[in-house]
Amino acid sequence: VYVGVSSAQGLMAMSRNAVLLFLPLYVQHELGYGIFALGFYIALLHVMGIIAQPILGILSDRFGRKEVLIPSYVMLGSLYLLLSRAAPGWQLIVVVLAIGVFFYTLTNVTTAAVLDVAGDGIQASSLGMTSLFTQALSLPAPVLAGWLADHYGYGSTFLLSAGFMFLGAAVLIPLRLYKGTH
Repeated sequence: VYVGVSSAQGLMAMSRNAVLLFLPLYVQHELGYGIFALGFYIALLHVMGIIAQPILGILSDRFGRKEVLIPSYVMLGSLYLLLSRAAPGWQLIVVVLAIGVFFYTLTNVTTAAVLDVAGDGIQASSLGMTSLFTQALSLPAPVLAGWLADHYGYGSTFLLSAGFMFLGAAVLIPLRLYKGTH
């Protein structure tokens, strides 16, 4: 179970690394926005996370980790699919805000799942190993995304990110995780 949760977190980190690298390039080069607009879009990722982090945390404590993680992974993957298809302006703002609900928040819920399955007295070691695994797994994502962007455009990097999220959801499906207090 630990390896599965760590793998799902690593896949999520792969998608996040690609999006963090190529969303700014997409906004500036593909859409032609300036630096101020770029800062605005990156800030949108954080705005919704501020609101969503405690909410998703409470939901995962109450209803269970899988009940929050799997739909959230699928939703985030679906939003990545929409990212390059959203029209500049309000559509893109709404998509980026929706991505912000899950973008950083899911790391907290996945970390809680790691702590749930870690044995007594090895929680910090388990988090350290998960961090190591996540960093190692996510390391090639920007390179792969860069190759795709060179050959197929920026939109392909968001497709790659969506694929990582869908694969992460599939990894979580068979795992036995904390079921919540409901």
